[in-house]
Formats: sequence, C-alpha cells, structure tokens
Amino acid sequence: MAEDSEAHSAHFARCAGKLEQHLRKNGISCRDADVIIEESSELYFDKLHSHDSKFFKLIRRHDPVELFVESASKAIARHLPEAAVTFGSRSEIASCIR
Repeated sequence: MAEDSEAHSAHFARCAGKLEQHLRKNGISCRDADVIIEESSELYFDKLHSHDSKFFKLIRRHDPVELFVESASKAIARHLPEAAVTFGSRSEIASCIR
C-alpha cells in the first residue's frame, strides 16, 4: 500500500508541474496557481484516502491522471469560475498533463 501512495504522490507531482505551467501560460499568477495546486492536492489525496470499504477499493482502482484532472478542475472552478469553460475545463487540463 505504501508503494501505491508513493506512486500516486509521484503522479501528482508530475501533473501539478504541468498544470502550473498551463496556468501560468494562461496568465494566472504564481500565487493563484499555488493556491489551486494546493487545493487540488487536498482533493486528490482526500479522494485516495477516503473511507470507502476495503472491498470497494479492491474493485475500483483510482487512475491517478483522471483523479488529478477531477481534483484540479474542481479547484479551478472554485477559484476561477470563468476559467472552468476555457483553459480550466476537464478536457483542457487532461490535454495539458498528458
């Protein structure tokens, strides 16, 4: 299980770096990008460590990229609602980190 956690942390770090570049390229300040990435981190790891039943967790493995996209899009929608339909949309986030 610790290996899974390390792998998810590594995926998050890689995706967060790409998201930060994407946000900065679209005119978002470093401070705002940091806030969005921090909130994305909280959402991402909360979802990974949710108290779902062990059986359910065995059946459903979290795709780290999809989980990141979901977390980042929620954070962007909260902080930059107008960006949720442009560069902050799920599809734009997914394409920037792949």
